[in-house]
Amino acid sequence: MIFKRHLAAAAAALCLGALPAHAALTVLYATDFNTPAYSDAALIGQSSWARTGTSTLNPITVSNTASNGLVSLTTTGEDANRVFPGAVTSGSVYLSATINVISAQATGDHFLHLGDGGISNFFGRLYAKSSGTGYVLALATSSGAPTYGSTVLTLNSPQQILIRYDFVPGLINDTGALFLNPSSEDGSLDTPYVAATTIGTDATSISSVNLRQGAAANAATVTVDNLSVAATVPEPSSALLGLLAGCTLLRRRRA
Repeated sequence: MIFKRHLAAAAAALCLGALPAHAALTVLYATDFNTPAYSDAALIGQSSWARTGTSTLNPITVSNTASNGLVSLTTTGEDANRVFPGAVTSGSVYLSATINVISAQATGDHFLHLGDGGISNFFGRLYAKSSGTGYVLALATSSGAPTYGSTVLTLNSPQQILIRYDFVPGLINDTGALFLNPSSEDGSLDTPYVAATTIGTDATSISSVNLRQGAAANAATVTVDNLSVAATVPEPSSALLGLLAGCTLLRRRRA
């Protein structure tokens, strides 16, 4: 009898301590910039978008909302952020969007990124700069000089991008990747366009998506559409489901 009680206790502990082997994505925020949530006007104030910082120059605008709404980013002006509920502090965060780079500068700058809901801590920064008759993209985990991809992309040609930001315990070691036109929602079935440059201060939490208009000498002119932010959520594996079923049976027998 004592052995059976110890066995039952051990099995219960195993049930409570079992860890899932797989992960699924849960969407934290998504928008297509269409009506009725948006109208053709300044972005700030629509659908809880707020100004990042204090600049009110060159407001970010939303257009074509009746059929295929999008946001236009130019240079030297207002930046914006949209906070989503539930800050992410571990695992991976996935930012996807349809971007169309209309023009780019030789120096390059970032125009889309994640944040902690504040006005200065920015992560998963997406950069664009000119290359020949086209442009190239880069991804950096935080502030600093990124490493650009080598595949030259065509201007005025929409690209579906997927940014992955990975929380890694420790300092200045968070990772990530940038995917173009991925076939999987998390990029796991795709080859990265470029791996993230790991630099600057790592994120402690991520709770916003941000749009940025950099200096005229550096920044690209871009449109952004179909914006989505997701994060990993544990999903039980088949083995775990079997174990949980066994736990349920064990409880019934003990009852």
